Amino acid sequence: MRFMHIADVHLGVVPDKGKPWSKSRSKEIYSSFQRLLDTAKEEKIDLLLIAGDLFHFPPTMDMLRELDAQFMELDHVTTVLIAGNHDYRAKGSPLDRYEFQSDTVCLGTGEAKQLVLEDLHTCVTGISYDRKEIVEGIYDDLTPSLPGKEFYADYFQILLAHGGDSRHSPLDRNRLLRSGFDYIALGHIHKPEMIKMDQMINVGSLEPIDYTDTGERGYVIGEAERTDTGWQLHTEWRAFSSRQYVDLNIEIEPDMTNYQLQKQIQERMEAMGTEHIYRIILRGYRNAAFQADLSSLMNRYRIYEVLDKTQEAYDLEQLEEDNADNLLGQYIRTLKGQEDALHRQALEYGVKALLRCRETE
Repeated sequence: MRFMHIADVHLGVVPDKGKPWSKSRSKEIYSSFQRLLDTAKEEKIDLLLIAGDLFHFPPTMDMLRELDAQFMELDHVTTVLIAGNHDYRAKGSPLDRYEFQSDTVCLGTGEAKQLVLEDLHTCVTGISYDRKEIVEGIYDDLTPSLPGKEFYADYFQILLAHGGDSRHSPLDRNRLLRSGFDYIALGHIHKPEMIKMDQMINVGSLEPIDYTDTGERGYVIGEAERTDTGWQLHTEWRAFSSRQYVDLNIEIEPDMTNYQLQKQIQERMEAMGTEHIYRIILRGYRNAAFQADLSSLMNRYRIYEVLDKTQEAYDLEQLEEDNADNLLGQYIRTLKGQEDALHRQALEYGVKALLRCRETE
C-alpha cells in the first residue's frame, strides 16, 4: 500500500501582501498543488492523506467543486482529509454539507472518526476541527481500533492529526508514539520534522507561506507491506516547493562600498537561486558615513526586506589618542585589549554612548 502525506497547502492564501510577486505567488500555490496531484498519479499511490489546512480559510461550495474535479482525476486513489484550524468544518458550512463525487472523505468533527479501507487493509483515524482553536489534547487518548472487527491489528492503522501548539490541539508526542498506530501523519507546524522515522512525521507545508517558513518544503511518500511479523513501513520526505524563503546574512566591512555590497549580494543570490524570496540581513561593522542602498537589487529580485543589524566602527587608537585626558580615553584604556565578547560589547556601547553625550553638550 503506497500513500502520500501532505498538509498545510493553504489554497487561497495571498502571501506577502503588497509585494510585486504576491498575486502570482498565490496562483503558484494552486499550481504546486496540481503538480503534487500529478506526482501522485506518477507514483501510483493508493492513498492520499491531507493532515489539515488544505485551504487557507473555510472553503466555499465552488472551491470544493473545483477540488472534487481535481480529485476525480486520481484513478484508483482514495483521498482522506481532515479540516484544520484555517479551513475548519463548522456545522452547516459548505465543507460540512458537501458530498464528494470523487473517492474522497473528509473525516468528521467531535469524537475520532474512522475510515476502513478493506481493499487496502487500512484504517484511517482522525478528527476535523469545527472551530479555529482547540485547546484540548484531542489525540492524547486515541488508540487503534476497528468497529466490529476483533483483529484490528491486522489492519494498517493511520492517525491523521493537525496540531501541536497550546491553542491548536497540543500533542503529547511520547504518548502518541506509544499509542499503537502504525503511522501518525501530522500537520499544522509548517517546518517539516521527522519526529520518529517511519512512525510519526510532521510533514510541514507543501509550499512556504511567509518569510518565517525558511528552508525546503515538501511531502512524504510511504509504502506499507504486510509480512508474517506484521506491517513493515518505509517513508521518505521529499522536497517539492517551487521556491524558498531564504535569510541571507551579509557581513559588512568598515571600508566596504555600496557597489561592493550589491555585487556580493547579487553573486550569492545567483549562486543560491534567483527563484527564491530573500531577506537580506546586514551584519558587521560599517563606516559612520556608510548608508546601504539596495533599491536596484530590490527592483530586480524577490527581496522581502532588508534588516540592518550593523554597528558603527570606530578607530579606537585614534579616539584614545584624541581623548587621552578625558573620560572617553580613560574608558577605552580600561577595556581595550579584552578579547571576550562581553568586554568588546561593553567597549562598543560605552564609546557610542560617550560620543553621543559629547555631541549633545
